[in-house]
Amino acid sequence: MAGWRLLVVQPLMADDSTPDGDPLLAVDSLGAGRGATVMISSDGRFTREQLGSDLTPVRWSVIGIRD
Repeated sequence: MAGWRLLVVQPLMADDSTPDGDPLLAVDSLGAGRGATVMISSDGRFTREQLGSDLTPVRWSVIGIRD
C-alpha cells in the first residue's frame, strides 16, 4: 500500500447530509482533500488489482471526486 493515501469516509444518504452507517476506511489514489465528497467502491477485486496484491485486506477505494 506504499504511496496510497488512506481516508476515513462517511457514507451519506441521498440528501447529502445524513450519515448512512459507520465511517469507512478507503484507499485513495486520486488525491481527494479534506472535506471533499467522493464516490467509493466496495469492489475488493478491483482494489486488490489496483494495489497489486491479492493479500491486502483493503475493500473500499475512492473512484471519483465530486467537482
